[in-house]
Order: sequence, then C-alpha cells, then structure tokens
Amino acid sequence: MRFFLFLIASFLLIAAPKLQAQEKTPKVDTVHIETSAVCGMCKDRLESELGFVKGVKSVELDLDTKRLTIVYRTKKVSKEALRQKVADTGYRADHLPANPEAFMALPACCQAEGCSH
Repeated sequence: MRFFLFLIASFLLIAAPKLQAQEKTPKVDTVHIETSAVCGMCKDRLESELGFVKGVKSVELDLDTKRLTIVYRTKKVSKEALRQKVADTGYRADHLPANPEAFMALPACCQAEGCSH
C-alpha cells in the first residue's frame, strides 16, 4: 500500500509542472483586427480567405466597426500571420498597410476607404 501511495505521489510531482505549463498556453485564442473593409463583398472576401488558413476555427467581420474577430489554434497560426493574411488580401490590418497590388485588384466599392500605406 505504501508503495502504491509513493507511486501516486511521484507521478503528481513529476506531472504537475507539465500540466501547469500546458494550462498557461491556450490551445485556442481570439484576435480582433481593425480593417479597412467597407462593404458586404469585403466581408465575404475576408471571411472566405481567412477561413481557409490552417488553424482558423472561425472568422467574423462586423462591418459597422470594421472589426474582424478570428478564433484560431495557437499552435497552427499566429496573430501576426493572420494580420499579414488580411493585408495580403488587400485590406489594412491594424498597423499593417494593405498590400498595394491586392488592394488595386479589389472591386471599386472595396477601395472606397483608400489604400492606407
């Protein structure tokens, strides 16, 4: 019986730090990105493009606030990579300017805010 209790105590001492470390790093996180999107076509384009990024669980653009909300797996993709994908799609992403070539390829209504580089 003492040996059994010793094994359990040993396991807890060894496993506890690893379990705590795993809890500190969330598997899923949410990022909010301010964009230059202006219309429904922008919304469809951004939600579609980001929906195909590996690790992205959900994407929603609120056109009133121009705020993109992305839920993603932290081990698959980073916040910076998501911001870069928005910029590469032709839209401003927080402090990142839109990719000029991608911006010019957008429909005219999607260029209404102007390229902010």
